[in-house]
Amino acid sequence: MYLTNWELSLVSISPVLSRSCEPCRRSKLRCDHVVPTCGRCIKRRCADQCIYHPSPLTQNRRKGGKAPSIPLTPTTGEDLGDAVQSIETPNAEPPSCLTPQSLLLRSAEVVTREIHRAASAPPLQLRDEYTSHTGRQGFLGETSYISIFEDGLGCSGISNPDLESSPVQKVRLSHDRIAQGCKVLSFLRDNSMLIRLVSRWYEICEDEGCICIEPIMKEWLWGLWPHHGDVLRDQNPEKIRRLCELIWRNTQAPVSFNENTTVTQWARSSTGPNLRWEVVGLIAAIAGQCANTPEPSNRYSKTHKFAHPSFPRQMLEISEACLSFCRECEVLGDMFVWLLMENYCLTGKIKGESGHATYTQNGEIVTAVIAMGLHQGVKAEDRLPFFLSEIRKRLFAQTYSAEIGESTFLGRPPRLSHRYCDFQPPLDLSVSELVLEGDELALALAGLDDQGFNTAGRIHRVTWIKTWLGFAPQREDILDIAIGKYTREEILHRAEIIERRNEQHLEGLPPFIKKIRDGPLETEGRTPTEIMFMVVIRQSFRANDLLLQRVLIRKADASSEKLIYTARSILKDILLMSQRYDLGTLFQADIASLLAVQGLRSAGVIAVELLKQEQLPVYPKEPLLPRSQTIQDLAIFAARLGAIDPTDGSYSICDQGRKVITHILDRILSPPNASDPVQVPAPREPPAQQHAHQVSSQPNSNVLANEPGQSCGWYIPGAIDPAMADLNFGMEAPFLGPDNDFMQWLENMDWERPF
Repeated sequence: MYLTNWELSLVSISPVLSRSCEPCRRSKLRCDHVVPTCGRCIKRRCADQCIYHPSPLTQNRRKGGKAPSIPLTPTTGEDLGDAVQSIETPNAEPPSCLTPQSLLLRSAEVVTREIHRAASAPPLQLRDEYTSHTGRQGFLGETSYISIFEDGLGCSGISNPDLESSPVQKVRLSHDRIAQGCKVLSFLRDNSMLIRLVSRWYEICEDEGCICIEPIMKEWLWGLWPHHGDVLRDQNPEKIRRLCELIWRNTQAPVSFNENTTVTQWARSSTGPNLRWEVVGLIAAIAGQCANTPEPSNRYSKTHKFAHPSFPRQMLEISEACLSFCRECEVLGDMFVWLLMENYCLTGKIKGESGHATYTQNGEIVTAVIAMGLHQGVKAEDRLPFFLSEIRKRLFAQTYSAEIGESTFLGRPPRLSHRYCDFQPPLDLSVSELVLEGDELALALAGLDDQGFNTAGRIHRVTWIKTWLGFAPQREDILDIAIGKYTREEILHRAEIIERRNEQHLEGLPPFIKKIRDGPLETEGRTPTEIMFMVVIRQSFRANDLLLQRVLIRKADASSEKLIYTARSILKDILLMSQRYDLGTLFQADIASLLAVQGLRSAGVIAVELLKQEQLPVYPKEPLLPRSQTIQDLAIFAARLGAIDPTDGSYSICDQGRKVITHILDRILSPPNASDPVQVPAPREPPAQQHAHQVSSQPNSNVLANEPGQSCGWYIPGAIDPAMADLNFGMEAPFLGPDNDFMQWLENMDWERPF
């Protein structure tokens, strides 16, 4: 059962139905009182006649004796409007104004109102056995069975018949499903709190959520409470059940649109009388993300004056319940994937990006976008309106980037590869520009450069998506050589290709993006959201360099100087970002994620290398890591990790990383006793001979040149020598291994054992 631990008040539904349906009553047979169709009527194949009349002995006699039935799916928007109107104003017309058409509507009202079951009836099971197994198939590629028929018919000059699957039989609503839906709808009672949460979230994100933009969400909210406000506020069991059934019907019907559909028309097709479970789930997911962000006025607390601390998890439960309803309806559309994406973001904030739940949800997003054919790009024959075409491009770019980023962090094979995708970078338009039409849209498009970037130097979410999409394929290739089986020569060759493609992508970027990568971060006059995305873009460049160097060290015996240089640059930026109060209050979960991923990765490299540097028999005159500054940076970083809120999803990783760094600093600052010295094996070769096998070690040089390296005048035992690869100074830490090795070591580390 969903939503068992809510602190919100739930609807108590306990009506009693003692009447049988009309066919069973007339046949004088026992009825099981199941709605909307009893089991006996299903077996007798007269489901269209199965209704529960409130006063069977006083009903109007109709020709043929058949009472009207209510369909599971509405036929027109007008019918939906009448149904919703009847929920709040059932007696809108006086009895004297009744017509044959109104009699049918009133009879339909009676059927809808009596959606319940007798308390004495036997336990009701879900009616899944009556649901068709032939659902929406989605994208079918070149090797699918349909392509064989299409190719053959096309070559023969025969018109292509309808090869789609048979229509899906609609889901029959059981008592349990309606009850669950009523519980979900109870959270919409406090509309003022939800509106405030949603408005504040879009104010923080500058009109952009993870994928759902503010103009569409506003239309959904504006259409929700004017139509259903009284029902949602009063939570009348009878009316809330009727509203729940209406939402189920709407969700089963696809949303209609064409290339001329405006953003307002598209949004209004899913709210008001057309309200869907996807919209309800998106409202909950957005509100949960905002509730997980602390108020600026209270720096040390996540508790809102208008939301309980457990509110984000409650919104996550509601969002997941709405997803389960959509899956049962076999929904596959834009709003469903939007809900998957927003729910994934909320889950990552609450449970962490390395958790199994987050990983599984990301996989479902990948599956959904492939089923929609988004990996093949947006095509003209799709007849999409401009705003929806651009949002689909953003959606696929985010899906691919999230999959590659998470696969790299966990060291797992990606479930989506650039080798089978047609990338279409989205245009760098703001949300207000995205929803423009006609001449205004043409003017906004004229303000973009040849690559589709804005010419004003703005940094928004789509700017980051567009920039990162060019580097994500290189990240995937780095992961490929890290977990694949290649020879040393193949690794060096592939690494050279990766670096060349990175440089080519960098050359095509506008100057203001290049400045973010190479120069200091200029935050003057920038909003906190812009600063946050500037930091993320900067780290995307350097993370690829760091990961590539780790692979080259492990598999190609490269030098570690460039790795250390990159790690120090990353750690410096992370420390500067984490000390900003404006970022810490608005993007607490995002900063915790950066500390856990980028920060811990670079700090781990620096801490291990500093420990090795400290244990050298002869301390170098010009060390690569300045001792005092490095110890200070690591101590500050450990303190930042210790300040993460225990309720944050990244807390576990940050806490483990803090313990590792603290132990390493203790080891450095508290040398072992003279009676128990640390044994460091002597070098197997003189430094001159060892350098002959090293790759170039200058930070800006080619690590694949196979030329004698230019060192800093000192030699690090174990950095190159294979015999020293397991030198971990009693901590048994994997030497510069992939993230999954490091995370597994963190989890298995015995913190109570002395070194």
